[in-house]
Amino acid sequence: MEISNTLKLYKEKIELRLRSFLDEKIAEAEKISNSSKEIMEFIKGFNLRGGKRIRPILIIMAYKSLGGKNDDAIIDIAVSAELMQSFLLIHDDIIDDDDLRRGGPTIHRIYAEKYKDYNDPKKFGESMAIIAGDLLASLGNEIISESDFNEKKKLKLLQKFNKVVKLTGYGEIIDILSGLRTDMTEENISKMHRLKTAVYTIEGPLHMGAIAAGASDEQLKILSEYAIPLGQAFQIKDDILGMFGSEVKLGKPADSDIKEGKKTLLIIKAIENADKEQMEFIKNALGNKNITEKELIKLREIIKKTGSLDYSQHLAEKRVKKAKNTIKNFGLNEGGKEFFLGLPDYIIKRDY
Repeated sequence: MEISNTLKLYKEKIELRLRSFLDEKIAEAEKISNSSKEIMEFIKGFNLRGGKRIRPILIIMAYKSLGGKNDDAIIDIAVSAELMQSFLLIHDDIIDDDDLRRGGPTIHRIYAEKYKDYNDPKKFGESMAIIAGDLLASLGNEIISESDFNEKKKLKLLQKFNKVVKLTGYGEIIDILSGLRTDMTEENISKMHRLKTAVYTIEGPLHMGAIAAGASDEQLKILSEYAIPLGQAFQIKDDILGMFGSEVKLGKPADSDIKEGKKTLLIIKAIENADKEQMEFIKNALGNKNITEKELIKLREIIKKTGSLDYSQHLAEKRVKKAKNTIKNFGLNEGGKEFFLGLPDYIIKRDY
């Protein structure tokens, strides 16, 4: 089965369970207060707005590829990854002061708009969005703890869930500080990609699925050797799409990294190879909240002319090749092997 067909098949199952789980939480919240119900309804809308569902699907495929049989139980674990992602995205949107996510307003913007007559609607919206993220983190733990796995596996799954959140937080710190630092290197960027993206996008989900299937420590180690380079390639591709992609397909602004002053690999390599005039332009563009479309076009041209785009694409392809070489002899069933060998190419060729 092609990667896109597999993603579509499990995406529908994940969203069905995600919807029913959040409906249960809305019913619970309604008994507490109208405001509790309201925030859960916003959370449901945000979670069902869209998304590739790659993380939960990785959990399912790792589980089934290693012999897991409890389809209903693994769907619950898969949903926990989606709840985790939404928690992290909501907080990330506050940090980045973004207004758009998955083609709709961010949670803090929803609240700011609804309560615009409040004394400070922006602050109010951010406060409520922080709480929404906190609730989602709690719900991610809850659905794991109530899943149909034995207590030993549930403990390991909870430990992995929370370790992923912790490491992603460390990666987020590097990302935020990158806007302040003038000495960011490719090594710093690679470390950030590993912590902020590879762990929570690829390694964490694979480990959770494998743990649920009863994987050994050696099997988890091999999955890490596949996941980390693939996750780094995923982030490099994300950064390329964030600079050159379509806002319609991405569901978020294509200029947000530049406005936030983030030092992506594209920017680091462009600075390394830029002449004096190009260097000055890049520095003025970074962190400029009022950058124009004309200036963005020029910045994209500089990134191409300095060889930064080619370098980044080549590095992503190199990471993908490493991942495929790691997994090709791993003990997966036939369907699992086909999926995990095809996934790297899917990630590198996607346009959103």
